[in-house]
Amino acid sequence: MHNPQNASWPRTGTSVGSVGIEVAPRRIILLRLISVFLSVTTAFAVCSGQTKKRSAIQWNRSDCTSALMLPDGFYDLSQFGRGQYRIDGKMSVGHFNNIYIIFQANDVRDPEIVSGATESAFMVKERKVMWRSYKTVVEGRAVIRKEAGMPNILPREKAGNSSDYIWIRMDADSQQILDQLTPAAEEILRDCAEGKAEAVIGRCQGGEGGVDRARCTRLG
Repeated sequence: MHNPQNASWPRTGTSVGSVGIEVAPRRIILLRLISVFLSVTTAFAVCSGQTKKRSAIQWNRSDCTSALMLPDGFYDLSQFGRGQYRIDGKMSVGHFNNIYIIFQANDVRDPEIVSGATESAFMVKERKVMWRSYKTVVEGRAVIRKEAGMPNILPREKAGNSSDYIWIRMDADSQQILDQLTPAAEEILRDCAEGKAEAVIGRCQGGEGGVDRARCTRLG
């Protein structure tokens, strides 16, 4: 005679314990995928404002040994004399709306004294550098000139004193253009002074800390 108390439910292929074992790895994989996605998203956000390319022409090593990385919107560096460089961009027209970086023996600007100039400051490696901005006429063209002089604190292979100071100059058609050139000039000087480009290039080549692919893809 069949005893109901001895009856048992049909067995399935998966027990409660095995379900727990199967679900746990799935959760771990899902968490890992979320972590990877967040890392990639963060890297893209960090790099979104740092699109740069290595300039085809570089500084003379007696002026600066840091690699010149051009901010977005700037085409390349040209050298028109010993220690005299010009960085052109999409707004440049001849001698205007570009960035001049001139290495020289003394802290001299031409003209030395101007009237009605406004001043502002920026920092390069814990050193305050003063801009002066004023209206003037260059080659018959009315422009706003913004310029600064500073000691050459960039890494370099010193050869004499011909590059002991830097004169940064911009002749812009408008304040709007000047407002776009100014942060680019400041960023170039800071990156060169702090060797940031070398650090990024080192990571791209698989140096200390491994390859930083998020930045490498945006260095051009």
